[in-house]
Amino acid sequence: MNHRRSGQDIPMKRNRLIADLIGQPRVLATVALMCCSSLSVVSVHGQDTATETAPAEATQPAPPTTPLPPGAPPLLPTEMKDTNNPGQADLDEAVLKRIDAESNEDLEAVASLIESALAKGLDEENQSFAKKMLGSIQLQRGQGLAAAMTRMRGRRALQLRDEAIRVLEQAIINDPALAEAHMMIARLNLLPDGDKDRIAEATSAAIELLEDDPKERSTAYLLRAVTQDKIEDQLADLSQAIELDPTNAEAVRQRAGLRLQEGKFDEAVEDLQKVLELDPTNEQIAAATVQQLVEMDRADDAIELLSKTIQAQPSEGLYRLRALLFTNMDREEEALADLNKALAMQPKDPIALLQRAEIALRRDDVKDAKRDLDAAIDLAPQVEQLDQAIVVRCFIAVEEGRMADAINDMKLLIDRSPDDVYRQLQLANLYLQDDRPRQAIDMLSGVLDRDPNNASVLRSRGDAYLAVGDHAEAIADYEKALTNLDEDNEGDAIILPSVLNNLAWVLATSPKDDVRNGARSLELGLRAVELTKEEEAHILSTLAAGYAETGDFENARKWSEKAVEAAKKEIEEGADEESVQINQLQEELDSYKSEKPWREKQDTEENQVPLLSPDDLIDT
Repeated sequence: MNHRRSGQDIPMKRNRLIADLIGQPRVLATVALMCCSSLSVVSVHGQDTATETAPAEATQPAPPTTPLPPGAPPLLPTEMKDTNNPGQADLDEAVLKRIDAESNEDLEAVASLIESALAKGLDEENQSFAKKMLGSIQLQRGQGLAAAMTRMRGRRALQLRDEAIRVLEQAIINDPALAEAHMMIARLNLLPDGDKDRIAEATSAAIELLEDDPKERSTAYLLRAVTQDKIEDQLADLSQAIELDPTNAEAVRQRAGLRLQEGKFDEAVEDLQKVLELDPTNEQIAAATVQQLVEMDRADDAIELLSKTIQAQPSEGLYRLRALLFTNMDREEEALADLNKALAMQPKDPIALLQRAEIALRRDDVKDAKRDLDAAIDLAPQVEQLDQAIVVRCFIAVEEGRMADAINDMKLLIDRSPDDVYRQLQLANLYLQDDRPRQAIDMLSGVLDRDPNNASVLRSRGDAYLAVGDHAEAIADYEKALTNLDEDNEGDAIILPSVLNNLAWVLATSPKDDVRNGARSLELGLRAVELTKEEEAHILSTLAAGYAETGDFENARKWSEKAVEAAKKEIEEGADEESVQINQLQEELDSYKSEKPWREKQDTEENQVPLLSPDDLIDT
């Protein structure tokens, strides 16, 4: 029921809001008029209407009024209108409706009344009040639209974003001092297809308005930094943000990234340390920080940073992160020590158990790898479906000679990431180990159809062609791989010696006269030996084969003896005799002593046993 019409008492909630509103000049006048309308008045005809409690002689004369035209009816107080405020009635109604407005429809109705009041006309003070109230309503509507946007997807979310920005732009037209509206406009424009220039304008306005709110002003500087084109301007805004709020971790992190780009490593490391000090338990921040340092070839700084953070506040997550870094640096003992500490702090951490299983595999400790994998799955059965767990399970199967299981697991990983070339290379290698070179060739050819110049894949297919005796095809792949390798590239530099070696080997040892090229083999073999510092037995063996093919058996024997000695050293250091092929190396040396070049043609018989997946097996 409408209280204004029924005359019922207005509830206490409304009374409090009216008390806040009647400070506005025109509203105060309206309230006063309403209150006075029940008192006695002196009519313009001069009739005495004083009450009994107010004697006639005490009555003051009415203030002088403008004479009315002849015949005009007397003006009652409720009919007295300020000609400067024809929109006052709409404004009064808007004030009262604003008190209970909650829904978007309610706010729209209030906004319409205020817009109507402004259109009809208000004096300067009431116009200012009306615009501020309208700006406040539009801010509230913009906030509601932004909140609704987060629950939407796709085109509808973008439509709500655009509508929210439109409403907020109207809000700051009506009340330019709405810092919150400026900030929300900036944040919404950070989304895809946003207006970078508008972010800069909005954040600059907010910075001017937020002098008494250092934290929010710090955020405004952080947002504006995104729009700056020059690194020095970005750094200036980020530094100002940090000065206003030293706990603004995102500003510190972004400044660290810029300092890394500029090569200011020491300053960047200081910032990164500060990030972790602000939030030492945030593994995502720690991982991002470490990743940035690793990408800048500063793995030692990453270790130092983590070590200081762990010293200040140890956590199993940080120990796991440092263990991962140690593992990638081939510092397995230290990685294992960190994982043991992580598990001491949290014995039921399945991820730490998985990491430790991986290290066990690297150390050829299949028993411990299986134990940790099984323990991780017992703690959290869903872990079994993680890629990391499938990788561990796959290579346990390799070590146990269960090649079909290993191949099926690798296929599963590839099904999840069809574009992962590294996994496809691993699968090709598993096919070769299981005497399925033709399947390896078919799969690698599919990869090369999409990426014909991929040197790693060309090298692997060349190896597969060698396994089936297709030497000309192998040579073509190796030669093409060489043209696509850059010795200055770290990744290419790793595989370059093996490509040189395999190509040199087939050119020196193929039984096909039209394939062999002793001079080219010698050229490639010398380069491979140089790159590997004369330390790898099979590469020394290839150089010896090249000399033998050219008829230089003296040098052939010299380098073949070095190959045998290098192999013996590898065995002494723990390598398997079969893997270093010590018997074949000795046979090659004997051949050169007889001044006979070495000939080799692999002709692997394709494994025809079907690869059954677990779903194909029948439980009997």
